[in-house]
Amino acid sequence: MIKITINELLIWVRRGSTVIQACEAAGVKIPRFCYHDKLLIAGNCRMCLVEVANSPKPQASCALPFLPNMRIFTNTALVQKAQESVMEFLLLHHPLDCPVCDQGGECELQEQSFNYGSDRGRFFFFKKSLGDTFWGSLIKTVLRRCIVCTRCVRYTSLIGGSDIIGTSNRGGHSEIGMFKENALKTETSGGVIELCPVCWSGFIFS
Repeated sequence: MIKITINELLIWVRRGSTVIQACEAAGVKIPRFCYHDKLLIAGNCRMCLVEVANSPKPQASCALPFLPNMRIFTNTALVQKAQESVMEFLLLHHPLDCPVCDQGGECELQEQSFNYGSDRGRFFFFKKSLGDTFWGSLIKTVLRRCIVCTRCVRYTSLIGGSDIIGTSNRGGHSEIGMFKENALKTETSGGVIELCPVCWSGFIFS
């Protein structure tokens, strides 16, 4: 066990824990999209940023291991501004106004946009439009709302044992898809619907 400080609260955590795991153990809520405790760490949504003492910029808590006597802050103005900016980028190509859209609260993205996002966005001149692809008879994709958290990619690879799903392109042009159009035939393919943070937006039962 090692001693660390979260929001000036002194706690002991198991050696090897990440910051987001220790915050959960301490009852401190940190927003996240790509992180899931049953999947491999990706660290690509950047929503779980925290401030570390003596560090010049916020860091992703899901991929940050604890060091002895580390001091973490999750509620400072720097963290709030960083999370607000990240949410603005995640909604860059989103086709609807968030948090007010047709999901009516049944969307993790909508909830976190309401709690951590801004009341206005600066990127409204260009919206990337993606066509829906065929993933099989169980899943219907709505990729226009995808935020590329890669949960479905890691789940299909780790749990389903198939590497048929992946990401293509980089930056704002990244998108989720299959390298070769085919049906997702793993026995656990329906799990991507449960894991999707914009479900029932990203994936729905056909």
